[in-house]
Formats: sequence, C-alpha cells, structure tokens
Amino acid sequence: MKLNIGLLGCGTVGRGVVQLVERERDRIRERHGVELAIERILVRDLAKSRPGIDRKLLTTRATEVLDANCDLIVEVVGGVHCAGAYVRRAIANGRHVVTANKALLAECGRDLFAAAGRRGVSIGFEASVCGGIPVIRAIRDGLAADQIDEVRGILNGTSNYILTRIESDGLSFADALRLAQERGFAEADPSLDVDGEDAAQKLRILAGLAFGEPIVRGSIAGIRGITRDDVERARDRGFVIRHVATARRVAGGIELRVAPEELPASDPLAFVREEFNAVVIKARAAGEITLIGRGAGAGPTASAVVSDVLGMRSC
Repeated sequence: MKLNIGLLGCGTVGRGVVQLVERERDRIRERHGVELAIERILVRDLAKSRPGIDRKLLTTRATEVLDANCDLIVEVVGGVHCAGAYVRRAIANGRHVVTANKALLAECGRDLFAAAGRRGVSIGFEASVCGGIPVIRAIRDGLAADQIDEVRGILNGTSNYILTRIESDGLSFADALRLAQERGFAEADPSLDVDGEDAAQKLRILAGLAFGEPIVRGSIAGIRGITRDDVERARDRGFVIRHVATARRVAGGIELRVAPEELPASDPLAFVREEFNAVVIKARAAGEITLIGRGAGAGPTASAVVSDVLGMRSC
C-alpha cells in the first residue's frame, strides 16, 4: 500500500518529518506494509537552503499541494488563519489531515472536526500536544471506556526548563530565560510560553478530548513573576515550583487552570525537569496514569506526525 503525502510547511518540524520518512522508509514498509511518499511540499521561500530536501518537491503555491493527487495532507505551517484555510480546503477535497497545530485546534477544532465528520475524513493531531508523548492516543483510545475526572500536567517545556535552571543553578528568571533562548528552547519573543498561553492551548485540546463538556471557568498565569527567592523558599519547605495546567470536572462543566504551583516532592510532576513534559490522567477505573517525555523538537514531533500518518492507512 502506498500513501502519498502533501506537506504544508518545511520548517523545523516539516524537515523532521521528511528526514524521518526517508530514514525509516524500509522499516515502515516491512513492519506496516505501507510505502510513504512525500509528493509536494509547501514553502515560503524556494531559494532557502534545505539540505536533504528534494527541491523538485517544493512549491510556494498551496493549491499545488492541496489539489495534488495526495491521500492525506500534513499541516505544520503553524498559525490559525492560513493554516485553517488550508485544512478546510483539504477536508473539502476529501483528504485526511494530520496537524501539529495546537493554536488552530484550540481555536477552531470543534468546527474542523465537524467538517471532517461530514466529509468522512479524519484529523490526526497527536503532535499538537506534548510532542512525542502519546497522550492523545492514551485518552482517546486507551481510556475510551473510562471516565476521566482530571487531567493535569507540565505542557510547556520552555517554562519547565527555565524553572529547572532557577532551581538547580540559582539563576534569575531573566538569566534562565536568556539561557533557554541560547539553547533553542525559547523564542526571541517568549510570551506565548512564559505567559501560559501555549500551555492553555494544549490544555483546551486535552479537555475537549477527555471530557467533551463545556468549559465553565478558566484562568491563565505565567511564570514571569517567579523569582529565585520564591524557588528557594519553596525548597526550604520541601516543595518545588512547576508550571501546571489542570482540567477537572466541577459543577456545570469543566474548569481549566494554568499557573505556577508549589508541589510536594511526592507529586509525579515534581520529578519532571529540563524541557520535558508530563501528563497525569485520573480516571475512575484505571486510576492515575502518568506519561513523561520530550514535549517538543523536530524528532519527537515528527515521530507523532508520522505515527498519525500511519494510523490513516486504515481510514
């Protein structure tokens, strides 16, 4: 069986997808009976150097990808407006879609899934939350027969890396942020990460999947106000500070909260350090399940994208 893929975007994640497909092509064919072929790739600049990428596949015209003879579309351009238009056109064309776009799903997910359902196609989105950690699959498939009462986790690796550096190295917030930027864990403008919106977008996706109930209240707080003294005072009392995102059942629906919290050493999230993510799921029958891993980067995210692509072979 052959799956022809149209790829929207060839940045860090897009290149990771191409490289993973090329490197694992033979193993995927032997293990899954699928030949993956990337047919066209949408880019912004044809002149940009992209080592290892076949230039004949590149185009700056989205229609040449969306209207090509592809079995599915992989969207990794990011953002909401253009990406949303691309995904809607792919669905209208009867194409399955795989996306890593948390912002798009947090804002437009309900409408996109409804459109996909009407057209009889699927949207794979494992890569949109926690990179290579299979949390979407765990909630949607592994706990399909269970009732989930709470989902909480460390959903932003940048904030966790900064807090780790303050905790372990005694750095100020500003110095820890600068180090995160130097090492590629934070953007030049880190607002989305350190002010909590990135974690909130991911939490909205998980809450919609886990509960399917209305959000009745929510709050977002970032880590900009955390100081070295805050971390040291917490440590003196036997606690650590982590940036925690929580979705839980309350009267009338679901409550979402993203904020720094002091956690006891016994909390599974207290052990999560550096750029790692973690999710703790509390279910009625299965009890408490903890998933930990690298939440971002080309490798983990590409792994989740290609996993969703392979999942489409039976759709």
